[in-house]
Amino acid sequence: SDKTQQLQHEIITLADEHDLLPAGLSPDTLTSRLHPSWTLQNRRLETLPLPSKGSELFCTFVSTGSGGLLPIIVLPRLIPIIMTPIPRLFMIWNADEAITSCGGLRSGTGFIAYGQQNGIALGFWGIGFTFSLPPFMGVYGLAGYALFARVNAEEIEFYPPNRAPIISSENPSSGTWNVPASLSELSFRIDDADGDRMSYSVTTDPDIGSGSGNNKKNGFYSVPVSGLDYDKIYRWKVEVTDGKDTTVQQFSFFTEAKPPFDPFDEGWQYRKKITIDHTKVAGGLTNFPVLVSTTDADLRDKAQDDSDDILFMDGAGVAKKLYHEIEEYDGSAGELVAWVKIPSLSSSTDTTLYMYYGNSASQNQQFPEKIWDSNFLRVYHLNDGDTSTTVKDSTKNYKHGTKKSNSEPSQADGIISYSQHFDNNDDNIKLPNLNANHYTIEGWFNRDTVWDASSTAWEFIYSAGDVNPDNYVMFTDLFDSSGRLDFRHNGPDNNLLTKTNSWSINKWYYFSATYDGSTKRIYINSYEESIDPYEGGRLRGGNYHLLGSYYRDTGTYPTYGVFDGKIDEFRISDIARSSSWVTSSHNTMNDPSSFLSFGSEETGP
Repeated sequence: SDKTQQLQHEIITLADEHDLLPAGLSPDTLTSRLHPSWTLQNRRLETLPLPSKGSELFCTFVSTGSGGLLPIIVLPRLIPIIMTPIPRLFMIWNADEAITSCGGLRSGTGFIAYGQQNGIALGFWGIGFTFSLPPFMGVYGLAGYALFARVNAEEIEFYPPNRAPIISSENPSSGTWNVPASLSELSFRIDDADGDRMSYSVTTDPDIGSGSGNNKKNGFYSVPVSGLDYDKIYRWKVEVTDGKDTTVQQFSFFTEAKPPFDPFDEGWQYRKKITIDHTKVAGGLTNFPVLVSTTDADLRDKAQDDSDDILFMDGAGVAKKLYHEIEEYDGSAGELVAWVKIPSLSSSTDTTLYMYYGNSASQNQQFPEKIWDSNFLRVYHLNDGDTSTTVKDSTKNYKHGTKKSNSEPSQADGIISYSQHFDNNDDNIKLPNLNANHYTIEGWFNRDTVWDASSTAWEFIYSAGDVNPDNYVMFTDLFDSSGRLDFRHNGPDNNLLTKTNSWSINKWYYFSATYDGSTKRIYINSYEESIDPYEGGRLRGGNYHLLGSYYRDTGTYPTYGVFDGKIDEFRISDIARSSSWVTSSHNTMNDPSSFLSFGSEETGP
C-alpha cells in the first residue's frame, strides 16, 4: 500500500542518517533491490501476446520456472474436523522461462508449455511458492489440481498431438476461369479430426466481402461477396483455428470476360489500328502472344502515365477485349512494350486489332495471367531489376525464381526491354522444380566472349536435374570443344547436338528445344537445326533447376558450368510447340516493327 511504501522510505532514510546501511550501498540501490523486476507487483498479469494456448478442465498440473505466483505462498487448506480440502478461487503465474505440464483427469489429453508464459488455474487445490534468490530473481514452483487451467506460452506440445483443421471443397475451385461476375458467395468446408470446435475468418483481395465464425463444427460454411468486375483475378484467404493449431489456405479465381463493348462509349478517346503481317506468321495459331513494342508521342501526350488506360480490342466499334500484359512503359517518352494474346492468328490473311488510350478514369486494363495459355508453365521476362532477388513468373502458376543476390546476375539491356547478365563466375537464378513428359524450353542468349574450349568445358543456359536418373532433363548452352548446343534428356542415349558451333559475341540468338514424348528438336532463331546424336555421359547435379549455371551434388558451382553473357525471355511449356509457333515467336520478338504496323490516330465520336 501507499502507507507501506512511505514507511519503507522513512526506514531507509533513517538507516542512512545513522550510518546503518552496508558500506557502498546507497538508499536508491537498496530501494531497487527491495523491488526486484521479478516481483508480481512489477509484472504484467494480463494475457501476453504469446502464440500458443492450451487449456484443460478437471486437471492436474505442475509448473516451475523463472517468475512468480499470486498468491506468493500457497498451502493446502482443510475444513477442520472433517478434514475436507478447500479449493482456492484462483492461482496466477507469470514466467520469463518455465515448463508447465497439464493433464486432463477426464479427457485423457494434456499439454506441456515451454518458454515465456502466463497461466491461471481456477478452483485450485495444491501447493505453490516463490523464492527470491541472488541476483534478485524470482523462482517459483506450483503443483496441484484445478477445475480449469489455461496457459499462454511461446510453445506448447499437445498430447496426443493435435491435428490441425483441414480446409477443403472451396467454391469456386482455386484457379477456376470464367467465374460469373454475378457470384454472390464463397464457400468451403472445414474439418477437425479431433472433434474440436473451430473458428474461421475469410478475407478477399480485392475486397469483395469478408466474414468469420466461432465455435463451429465440421461442415460447410459460406461468406457473401458482391461487386465483382469482369476480367479480374480475385484471391481469397481462409484461416481456421481449433485453439491449438491454425490452418491458412489461399485460393484464387478469374472472372468471366467482359461482353463486347465499344470503348468510345466508356470513356476512351483515341485508338490506333494495328495490322499483323501474315507473311511473318508461319502457320495458323491460336492464343498466340504477340509483342507490341513502340515509342509513340500520342501515347506520351494522351495516355495515363502509368499505362492503366491502354486497352486492346479485336475490332473497331463494339468488339471483344484482348488480354495484355505490359512489360515496360515509359510515360515520359511514350515507350510501350506489351504482350497481347491473339485468339486466332492467320498465315494467309493479315490480322487486325485496335489499341485504345486516353481515358483518365480507367483502371488497370492488364491481365497477365490470361496472356499465357494453360500450357505455359513458366514465363520469365527477366526484367526484375537489381533491387530484389525475386524473378517473377507471369503465368497464373506464380512460380517465381530467386537470384543468387540482388545484383547476381545483374540487370542489362535485353532483346526485349531488359535481361539478366551472368558474369561467368557464380551467378545463377534458381527456379522452382517441375516435371513434364512433354515440353518446350525457349529463350534468348547473348554471349560476352568468344567460345574458348581451352578455358571452359561447358556453359549452361538452363540446367534441370533430379536425383532420379529416369526423371532427368538437361539443356546446355555450349558443349566441350565443339561449341555446339547440347540438349540432354533422360540419359546418354537421348542427347542431341546442333550442327551450328560458331556464335558471335554481342549478338542475340533465339533457342528452343521441344520434346513430344518421342521426338526431340532444337531450333536456332526461326529454323530447325540439323542435329547429331551424342552418347556422352549424363550430367547430374541433384534436384535443382537453374538459369545460367550448373549445380553439382557437392553444392558447388563449377567454373565450367556458368554462363558468360545475357539471357532474356525464358519460357517453359508442358507441350512440344509446333515449328510454326517457334518460328512466329522468333519473328515477333526479333523484329516487332516488321511483324506489325500501326495506323494513324482515330478519335472517338
